[in-house]
Amino acid sequence: MVAMAIYQAQRNAERFGISFRVCDSRGVSVGSCDRFLTELSLRDCSVYTQRAYAIGLAHFFSWLHVSGQDPNRVTRQIVGNYIAEFARGTKEGAVRARPVQKPRQPRTINHRLSVLTSYFEYCIRRDTEDGRGPWNGRINPASGNLLTEERRHGMVGRDLPLRRRQRGGFRRRIPRTLPKHLEPGAIQKLIDTAVSYRDKAILMLLCRTGQRIGDWSAIAGRHGILGMALEDVDRKRRSITVRLKGARDQHRVPVTDDFWPIYEQYLRIERRATTDVKAVWIASRRGQGKPLGYASFESALRYISRKAGIAVHPHLFRHTLAQGVLDTTGNIKVAQEILGHSHLSTTADLYMRVDQHAIVSALVATKIHGERAVTKKRRSSSVAVEYVFAYDAATIAELERTIAQTSASAPALVEKMKVKSRPKKAALRTEQDELPGRDS
Repeated sequence: MVAMAIYQAQRNAERFGISFRVCDSRGVSVGSCDRFLTELSLRDCSVYTQRAYAIGLAHFFSWLHVSGQDPNRVTRQIVGNYIAEFARGTKEGAVRARPVQKPRQPRTINHRLSVLTSYFEYCIRRDTEDGRGPWNGRINPASGNLLTEERRHGMVGRDLPLRRRQRGGFRRRIPRTLPKHLEPGAIQKLIDTAVSYRDKAILMLLCRTGQRIGDWSAIAGRHGILGMALEDVDRKRRSITVRLKGARDQHRVPVTDDFWPIYEQYLRIERRATTDVKAVWIASRRGQGKPLGYASFESALRYISRKAGIAVHPHLFRHTLAQGVLDTTGNIKVAQEILGHSHLSTTADLYMRVDQHAIVSALVATKIHGERAVTKKRRSSSVAVEYVFAYDAATIAELERTIAQTSASAPALVEKMKVKSRPKKAALRTEQDELPGRDS
């Protein structure tokens, strides 16, 4: 999809907080989008959510403008055409270093569908409540709601309860993939490759605590490792306090001893900021003296990654620590507490896997069981006699040998007995013929 800048997302500072709006190149805003985004702000959605929705709507309205479509007459076919073109578009990240010509991921496509679904749902609800408007009584063109109830097959017994069929859904199936992880040698190489004590300390926290990298932003607030203030680092307790994403709950995590010497070197040599700056991590180049943001750290990490020859992103450290905790302790509650997940199912779905050694042991045991079954079947077919007493192996072998020899010699013995019995029968017949009165 060709990059379009007809509509853009802009930020506004309102009395109740930060909000966003969608406007064209002349600065004229789209009223329905503005009201929808304002509702998101009033519902206390995070700034990241509001910004993502504003960017998505701006992109969609730009596509409608280029395609010559009326925003008030959007149908399911129009949404399908947009999603198909959006899926083939250029992947863009937080730091636009190089455009990557790759199809967008299923999660990105589904998120854009969620943006459109929420927006059209708002328009339908608003016009339906007013009793007038272009979206009054309309069906959501981007929703995957169940339009009909259809039986999948004609077997009545299996049709209860009815299985509903979703028709015309645009959502992509998300493949279940195993979280990638870093080897200990690769982690140490990344830390050694980093030049500044600041980057070394941040990498150390990422791999030792498993916390999100987060951000320090005047718009979205602060969370994660980059969102720590000086007061969040407790040297006496050897722990740090981070704010989790979403509700920004505080979360305390212990830190290993190898982090603290590097952290002390950073504070003593590299941290240059005024007393009113409370952030732990300070930018060193363009934003010198200001809190370090995600974009700046992501740029530094890409440089370290290229220099070390290891493909890495900040969240990969979190996956590595979580999998390591489960592999070494087997306690999923410990992993949940470290990662700060609200629900145990989140940790289980992401990282709970059967140990490879257990899988190998199960496969070997199955193989041995099968081989024993085959051996037992062969033995039962070759052995014609079952013994009453529990003989040892040597005795059973001797008995089987005797039985085999007897079975082999039995036919010859029977034939010999037949040959010997023939003369006796002939002599007996002759004697009977000679008896008097035989012919009378």
